[in-house]
Order: sequence, then C-alpha cells, then structure tokens
Amino acid sequence: MWNAEARPRLRDVTCSTADPPVSARRSILVPLLTGILTTSLAVGMINTALPRLSADLGLSATARTWVADVYPLCLAVGIVVAARAGDAVGRRRVLALGLAVFAVGSAIAAATGTAAVLIGARAALGFAGAMIVASVVSTIGAVFDGHARTVANGLWVAVFGAATAIGPVLGGALTEALGWRAVFWASVPTALAAAAMLFLVPETRAEHRAPWDVAGIAASAAGLGLLVYGVHHVTDQPAIGVPAVILGGAALGWFVRHQRRVPHPVIDVELFGRWRFGAAAASMTVSAATAAASVYLLSIHLQAGGQGPFTVGLTLLPQALATTAGGLLAPALGRRVHRPAAISAALLLQSAGCVLVAATPAAIPGLILLGVGFGVVGTLGTTELFEHSSADQVAQVGAIQEVAFAVGSGAGIAVFGSLSLVAPPHGFTIALLTAAAACLVVAAAGRRRTWVSGC
Repeated sequence: MWNAEARPRLRDVTCSTADPPVSARRSILVPLLTGILTTSLAVGMINTALPRLSADLGLSATARTWVADVYPLCLAVGIVVAARAGDAVGRRRVLALGLAVFAVGSAIAAATGTAAVLIGARAALGFAGAMIVASVVSTIGAVFDGHARTVANGLWVAVFGAATAIGPVLGGALTEALGWRAVFWASVPTALAAAAMLFLVPETRAEHRAPWDVAGIAASAAGLGLLVYGVHHVTDQPAIGVPAVILGGAALGWFVRHQRRVPHPVIDVELFGRWRFGAAAASMTVSAATAAASVYLLSIHLQAGGQGPFTVGLTLLPQALATTAGGLLAPALGRRVHRPAAISAALLLQSAGCVLVAATPAAIPGLILLGVGFGVVGTLGTTELFEHSSADQVAQVGAIQEVAFAVGSGAGIAVFGSLSLVAPPHGFTIALLTAAAACLVVAAAGRRRTWVSGC
C-alpha cells in the first residue's frame, strides 16, 4: 500500500534576501487585497450590466448564458494549474501575469462589438482570476502564520464581501450613467494598480520543483470544469447539466485515485483524511452554497414581485456588508473560541438567517446573520486548512479553498434553486428551510466530533 509519509517533502521558500519583518507585512497585503478587489468587483458588476449588454450586442439566449458562465468555468479549470505554476515559477510572477491578463482582457471586453470576442475575453478573465486568487491565498499562507494569517484571511474575505456589496450597485450605476462598457473599463486601473505595487510582495515558491503531472492536471481541469458547468445548468437544462455533473464526478474520482499513487500529487488527497481539514472544507462548501443560494433565491423572488435589479441589489446590501463584518470579526473570535466551535456557531447563524428570510423575505436581521456566518466560516475555515497542512502545501490549500467556494456556490444555486421550483408558490420557503437544515447538519457534525475528540 502507498505510504503517504514516504512522499518527498517540498518545502516552501521565500526568495527575498530576508523574510519580511512583521511591521512590513501589512504593506504586503495592499496589492494582494487590491487583486481580490479587482476580481470580485468584476464578477459583481457584470450581473447588473448583462441585460443592457445583451440588448446592445443583440446576444442570443445561448450567447448570454456563455457570457455569464464562461468566467466561473475557466476559473475552476485554471485554479489547480495556477496553484502548481506558482509552486514552480513563483507566486508573485503568476500573480503579475494574472493581473496583466485581467487588465488586457477587460479592455478587450470593453471595446468589442461581437459576442465571440466578448466570450473569449471573459474566458481569459476567468483564467486570469484563477491566477490571481490562487496566488493571493497561497502567498498569504506562505508569508503569514498564526494569528497574523487569520487576520490576513479575514481581510481578504472582508474585501470579497465589500466587493460583493458594491459590485452589483456600482455595475448598475455605471451602466445607467456611462453604458455597459464602463463596467469592463473600471477593472483596468485596479488591476494595473495592484500590479504596480507587487514590489511589496516577496516572491515565494516551493523549494523543489515538482514534475508536471499532465494526466492529473488534465483530469482535475476536466472534472472541475464539467462539475461547475453542470451545477450551473442542472436547473434550467437538466439534459445537459446532469450528464456534465456525472462526467465531472467521474473525472474527479479518477483524479483522486491517481493522486494517491503519484509521488508528487497536484492535490494531496490525504489531507481530507485529517478530520479538521476535511470538516473545514465541508463547512466552507456548505456555507458558500447557503450564501449564494440565498442571494439567488431572494433576487428571483423579489424580481418576480416587481422589483427592479438595482432595487434588489440595494435590498441585498446588508448581507454583503455583513460578510465583510464577519471577515473582520473572525480573527478576534478565533482567538477566544475554539475554531471548530466558532465555525459550527457561524453555520448556526446562517441556518437561523435562512429561517428568518424564509418567513419574511428581505428581513434585514436574517440577511445579516447569513452574511456574518459566511464571513466567519470563510475566514476561520481557510485558517483551519492552512493550520492542518504543511508549509509545502500552501498552493494546494489555496486551490482547495477556492474550489470549495466555487463548487459550493454553484451547487447551492443549482440544488436549492431546483427545490424552489418544486412546489410553487411555497418553493422559496422550502428551499431556504432545506438550506437551513444543511447548515444544521454540518454544524452538528463538527460540534459532535469536537466534543468526542476534544480537539
């Protein structure tokens, strides 16, 4: 039987002349968080710009779907490759390339007049987003440790939450004032600003370059791509979505078996055998599913009641702002409360938020509970992943974290969105109560193991 402990270790190294002092680490976060802001704003702004964009370019229903879907699809396909590339050539280099591609892709998308070029530009933005996110998360894992790492993770989750709040509103305002092209142009200066500050970030990479496992990387890309595509379409096009999910699951199953046999795995699947690592990944996936589904379901519900997209964006603002607050509060919470217990409590908050919103749509207390819960789980869950992996696995952890968010969000919209169609007009309530139950189950499992093991 393969002995995981016999695998060669790939230590992480900082390629600067010296490790940065604690006082200098704050400046390292500025370009990293600016990169997260760039990608998060771009994703949020496109949603409110899409109707005007589609009308101006005369997009077909299929083309419109691809404009929306190609970004998360390419991000999922590229995330593992980006993480391995950072290990090999340096995470700052990969981040710089990602920011450059994001700026150029945004400019092309803003200037184009054809659907094909727009979809191609959005695909490039997805791959660039993978490079940015994977590099940011793994750099944080390599440069920071202990409480400082928790704070850094909390800050990037907070920036993500703030961008989620601002994105739809800013996208709507820019579209109404300057046209949909302004939504893409807005990403150019932020990407360039982040790239210009990269001199503040030390170069980090694995000490020894692992060989490129082409078969494993191809299987991960195909599996994640098919899975993300499938969960996005299992509701509206089940004849396409369901087979894609099945094929994606099969590809990922082969990937897991393959990774257990190779000496330098792309993703060390043995990590999930560690209870707290696996529990954190599961909690993040369910938390992301609940947060994304609540936004999706409430948006559909309110628009069906006659509210416009811009008004709905304002209605959802408390949840996004609460996500920011949760990310900022999580580090202090993590110092006072055992992390698994804090994560379980945050899932209970999300469960309660679902119940409140199911009873009274757009209830501000419910939206706040949903946002705070997601912010805390995202921050402390990411910290758990890093704390229960080794220094040479930071890039893998970054990829796993992003996959948990991406797959969780897509699956949440697909599963709970499908439930909302089961028994109209009660589907909205049924879907949210089911999401509440899912949070309860995962929270209870985490707490039970904590009580039993005491760790």
